[in-house]
Amino acid sequence: MSPPTRKHWLDWQRGLAVLFMVEVHILDFWIVPGGRAGHEGIYDALMFLGGLAAPGFLYMAGLSQALADSAHARKGLDPVARRKAALGRGLWLLGIAYLVRIFSFVAAGLRGPGYGLPYVLGIDVLSLAGFGMTLAVKMGAWHPRRPRLAIWGGLALALGSALWRGAFGWPGWHDVVKVDVLNVLALGMMLSALLTVGRPRWAGLALAGGAALLVVFATPWVAVALAPRDAQPFLDAMAADPWQKLLDVPAAYLYGLPPRSQFKLFNWVAFLLAGAAVAPLATGKDRPFAFLGLAALLYATGRIIDPWIVLPSQDPVFWWLNAPSWFLTRLALHVGLTGALQLLPDLIEPALRWLTLMGRQSLAGYIVSVELTYGAVAKKVGLAGALPFPQLGWSMLAMAVVTWGACWLWERWLAFERVRLEAARSQGSAQAA
Repeated sequence: MSPPTRKHWLDWQRGLAVLFMVEVHILDFWIVPGGRAGHEGIYDALMFLGGLAAPGFLYMAGLSQALADSAHARKGLDPVARRKAALGRGLWLLGIAYLVRIFSFVAAGLRGPGYGLPYVLGIDVLSLAGFGMTLAVKMGAWHPRRPRLAIWGGLALALGSALWRGAFGWPGWHDVVKVDVLNVLALGMMLSALLTVGRPRWAGLALAGGAALLVVFATPWVAVALAPRDAQPFLDAMAADPWQKLLDVPAAYLYGLPPRSQFKLFNWVAFLLAGAAVAPLATGKDRPFAFLGLAALLYATGRIIDPWIVLPSQDPVFWWLNAPSWFLTRLALHVGLTGALQLLPDLIEPALRWLTLMGRQSLAGYIVSVELTYGAVAKKVGLAGALPFPQLGWSMLAMAVVTWGACWLWERWLAFERVRLEAARSQGSAQAA
């Protein structure tokens, strides 16, 4: 009997990462100051679960990319073309990461004088041309040979218009280049593509696994080397001269703490590389006990090596951020979750279709949830830092429902777009004939 064409556990695990993200973001940003008092146990448990979100997204991205490449290899697609396409997807996601931050920055200035959304929508030749190109493609009025390039080119013209008219004078514009999880995910996908896509399965495993270990064990020393950039004097210098923020971007990608960056390549990208490394276990039939055994091995290894690893700092916070043993513990949880979900029978998939949908459209769910939780709307209606702990549960449930609704709408839109594009291609072929 051939294995099912779609592995439901992949979508379930991505969907769980979305739910963990919703929970921790609400807990982080909407709780009233001092709201954890009297609820410390539940609060800590929820923060632990929420801490599984970002590693889960990265781990599943690496695993999914490697599985997709295996499927393309079975179809006989050219290895170089597969690698080029994977690099293109990573570059596309990096563009999405910056587009999301630009939108957040612009939307935050909806009512600001001289900046914000009305400013971007201001009428001049560049903005009219840019928005016109994008809308023409999306509405089917224009069918260029490379529609994606036309859409991105239109958006670039609109952004160029805003910059030309003085957007660099807006307060806080340099936050657009802050490194977040999507940036790390995009660069990680490109790195994983170079190491694994189009290569023999076990060669890709060795390269991805070796790179992950190198990143994990180098992280403490990279952190110490770049620590002066997170010190207050350097932060003050950047605040006085925002252009310094641009010059700091490469270093912030490597390693940085808030407010310089939310995420960094060391050691977060290792979760993605580890996902790519375990992908051979996920090809073909499910192997839940192999994943559970690997998870136990990773956890035991982390516990055994911890006393023997000498870190360059004895600060307890440094251990939580950078210790290889703690990385292995978190990775073990995600590998074990893969095995546990593989044990669930496909018969329960109808009851979990809502979770499957959130997993399929996890990127849309991430963007909508983050914007609603941290964006201008939450601040305008007074949710930020305003809810006592008992009310957070209902808020998390409501945000999960809204996020699911956004995923549903996005999937329906994608289906509509596929039908429309197919009709346009058919019409073009008929006219050519």
